[in-house]
Amino acid sequence: GGERGSHGPFPHPICGAILVAKDGRILGKGRSTYAGHAIEFAFQEAGINATPLREWCVAWPSDAKFRKDIAESTLFVTLEPSNHRQGEEKPPITQLVEMAQIPRLVIGCQDPIAENASKGAGSLHAAGVSVTMGVLQDECNHLIESYAEHCNSKVHRMARNHFRIHGRPMGHLHCSVIDSDDAEAFARNGNSFGKNFGGQHLSYRDFGTYEIAPPPESIWAADTSDDDEFSSEIDDFFVMDFEEEDSQESLGKNPMMPWYEQVDACVATFPKPGNGPVNDPTVQARLRGLKWLATQGKLLPAGVERILVMDANDLKDLPLKNDDPNLPPGVDVEEFWKADGRKPTRVLLRHGDNAMAVAVAKAAAKAAAAAAEASAKAKSALETGDAELAAEAALECQKAAMASNEFIQKEIQKTQDLKQRLIKLGVKVEVLKGSKPIDVMNHLGKRSGYHSVVWRAGCWGGRGVEAIQDGAFQRVSAHLAVDAIGGKFWQLMLAERALQSACGAEREIKVFAEADDINLEYCDREDADNDCNLVFDGKPVRHVRLDARVAVIDEIKRQEVRFAKTVPIKKFREEEAPWFM
Repeated sequence: GGERGSHGPFPHPICGAILVAKDGRILGKGRSTYAGHAIEFAFQEAGINATPLREWCVAWPSDAKFRKDIAESTLFVTLEPSNHRQGEEKPPITQLVEMAQIPRLVIGCQDPIAENASKGAGSLHAAGVSVTMGVLQDECNHLIESYAEHCNSKVHRMARNHFRIHGRPMGHLHCSVIDSDDAEAFARNGNSFGKNFGGQHLSYRDFGTYEIAPPPESIWAADTSDDDEFSSEIDDFFVMDFEEEDSQESLGKNPMMPWYEQVDACVATFPKPGNGPVNDPTVQARLRGLKWLATQGKLLPAGVERILVMDANDLKDLPLKNDDPNLPPGVDVEEFWKADGRKPTRVLLRHGDNAMAVAVAKAAAKAAAAAAEASAKAKSALETGDAELAAEAALECQKAAMASNEFIQKEIQKTQDLKQRLIKLGVKVEVLKGSKPIDVMNHLGKRSGYHSVVWRAGCWGGRGVEAIQDGAFQRVSAHLAVDAIGGKFWQLMLAERALQSACGAEREIKVFAEADDINLEYCDREDADNDCNLVFDGKPVRHVRLDARVAVIDEIKRQEVRFAKTVPIKKFREEEAPWFM
């Protein structure tokens, strides 16, 4: 049980609810899970039907005694109900209590998020509900210790602030081990992004030279904790102060990045042909994102949603059964689609509407070509007075139109059938307006009210940099190869400059990293020593992970520089320059 137990709600808080009649009878009880709030389940058990539409739609049985019991009941909850919508999917839980006409509410502890504390209780009090808060407060606070710790961490406060401003989740881009075919650049600069041109070191990436491989299959969180506070340039940028981030890594031993289990969702892609791994155009190679979601994604808490983003045109290549020849080895895709005991898997279809438009356009073009040919034959036949040929040409034109209409219907039906097969498996299928990562983030913010999302990148080129510039990602976790000679400070400098080069010029995107943002304890090679040092072509190399914040430089908001006239210098004075000049 508990927050992280089977069917638990983590990263959302655990909560219990009991609806009690005036004479002490328990009408219904519930506990929060990945599927919903405790109050929903308590009402359901009591016999109150509540459906989350734009607003809660509440219906009671016609039994007069039941209605009287509800009108005189008391609802006991361990945690203050939230006053916030979950996007378009679910209205505030406080609205459900109000619309169910519950007269009395007893709350154990208030919302641990300072800006939300007492707002839910205050909203219900204003609606006429008798509210009491602070009953068994210490015991109730103990139930949500893990949640209270992570929801008040630096990352989550930044995420809430970001959502409040932009209406979309804060994006965590998890890119991968950097590889380079420019061995001389590595030897010169100590990292795989170094690039010299005309004797000058450039701080931008040559996208034709470098490639980033998929992220490692398993990334273990460090078991360290530090409560010291620090401030940095990025904290000033967000106008916030935060505590040490390393404390988050002790929250769980999930074999992934420490914040993977604290976000609302993890996103991977099924890239379209041509955007998959280099030199491997197969469907199986393009399904690495699905493989990670179906294997390592199983270790995520049940409340963290797994989302696959793909083009609607590629539905025909998506494996639905374990005997599919395109399925990567070791993947139980049927279990992935079923998602038993956790949030349903979601598929976001890019160009979902456009796929139909493309089919219609192809059919229309085909029909137009056939009609033009038939028209030419008919004209020629009429000019020669051959009525039989003219009639035959008209029939050909009619056949072409019917064939194109049949093709359109088949294409539409084929896509709809594939979508229905996924839905029957329990998958949430949604059509995305747009195709870029920023469109995905906007959709998840509007539709689900998500605050924080991890995006696993199989490769990182111009599209990744463009996504950062669009505002899709605010944090980047990169695995890099740096020179093993030198200490942690030197390796942090190398890693930071490499990541800055990957993100683009500093005049457009700024990377912020502190000493505690670099992790030197990750090794993915058996031949590495205890310090994660490897020997590559005779050169000592260390594999590091750098967690950094990125900010897009707003050209419009840049401070203007004004030149003012100075007082003319009328007298010059010679004196000896200081020793340091």
